[in-house]
Amino acid sequence: MVIDDEMLGSVGRALRGIEVTDETLSFEVIREAVRGPGHFLSHPQTLALMESEYVYPALADRSPPDAWAEAGASDMRERARERARTILARPPTATLDAATDRRVRERFPIALPAAAMAAPAARWGPPESARRSG
Repeated sequence: MVIDDEMLGSVGRALRGIEVTDETLSFEVIREAVRGPGHFLSHPQTLALMESEYVYPALADRSPPDAWAEAGASDMRERARERARTILARPPTATLDAATDRRVRERFPIALPAAAMAAPAARWGPPESARRSG
């Protein structure tokens, strides 16, 4: 599920498509870059677009092969397993107020008791990196 979450983020971004407007065509920004520094790296629009238009992977390793090997050569499954353990080791957070939780439980056969949502998720254990280092 962790790998699927990352992949679906990229799919969702691709399905959103590319917006083509006078603003996104960036004619004035291009003009400024050509007449100025000759690149877009220092333009505020570049950072804004990188933050809104690009999906930065949390699990996929985009390092060069030698850097990847130096860092331990972990594969996607190992990184996903580590991420899942980290998520499961956190205390659960209540995302529903008590009244909404009660209504949901009245309507659906929820197996996890409401009290378990307040307990730490220690049953999953520490993340893999904590077990190796400690």
